[in-house]
Amino acid sequence: MLHTGQAAFAAALNTVNVGKFNIGPASIGMCEHAMYEAVTHAHNRILYGNRVTDFPHVRRSFVDAYARLIAMKAYGDRAIDYFRTASPRDRRYLLFNPVSKMKITTEGEKVIELLWDVIAAKGFEPDTYFRGAGKDVGALAKLEGTVHVNLALILKFMPNYLFAPTEQPVVPTRQDAVDDEFLFRQGPARGLGEVTFAAWRLAFEPFAELPNVARFREQAEGFTTLLRTAAPDAEQQQDLDFRLVLGQLFTLIVYAQLILEQAELIGLDPDVLDTIFEVFVRDFSALAVELHGKASSTEAQEQWALANVRKPVIDTGRFARVWEQVEALSGAYLMSP
Repeated sequence: MLHTGQAAFAAALNTVNVGKFNIGPASIGMCEHAMYEAVTHAHNRILYGNRVTDFPHVRRSFVDAYARLIAMKAYGDRAIDYFRTASPRDRRYLLFNPVSKMKITTEGEKVIELLWDVIAAKGFEPDTYFRGAGKDVGALAKLEGTVHVNLALILKFMPNYLFAPTEQPVVPTRQDAVDDEFLFRQGPARGLGEVTFAAWRLAFEPFAELPNVARFREQAEGFTTLLRTAAPDAEQQQDLDFRLVLGQLFTLIVYAQLILEQAELIGLDPDVLDTIFEVFVRDFSALAVELHGKASSTEAQEQWALANVRKPVIDTGRFARVWEQVEALSGAYLMSP
């Protein structure tokens, strides 16, 4: 018997904090294997006298999937740094972990869907990795608490994250071989609304010249305007269907912050980073339209939603350069049978 009473409840939840985080890397691994297999198959298949990868819509699907996968990996790597640096005084991981669980796994589903649209029937063949990944990737979003449970948890951090930044120690890259003993003494599971964060805008500043990073920041600033001028009323705060859309919009900002931090640390290719944020601009716009259509949305919220739909900045040269990176994956890795 290790714990009883409230301490036992906290220990159980803290165990989930570890388990839910590990589901993100599982999704990343599935998507990376599937990406190699899908690109190799499509690039070497001839259809109507052309490589499958010569079709523009195929290249678009691959580039989107690649951007989402690189974003998943960047967020996951940076979230590890916060988890390993955590202490009773720095509990930011309590936000970043459920985002890892909820966002990386749902992004993994999108990556597999994009790839499957390209390789089609090949994804059902029994001798492929893809067949297993396509079957199992959707389970990850539903393990260790559903997406909805984690979104409701994430919303508890929103006021302090967006509106009450504090001075925080800069978290370094953590690849050192030390005992992560705090994982086993995380302490009480309460007080989530008291966790404080550094200013999220700081992560955007080094990349202000990238057009889609700048455009997404406009949308993120717009989200803070929504909460200041047309915040959910008492009835909407009890409407989980409405709140979940807010949670998705908020999560996208948190996801972007850690990706930008990791991009600066590793020197991520600016073309890839701007392509990631091209995807984010589209995702934010889609969520704004979804909010507009909610049964309980007010006129002010509907006006905000339409005003914050943006078209990403399109750059054909950038797209071609990122496509070259995707194309280079063909034949680069094959799993052992």
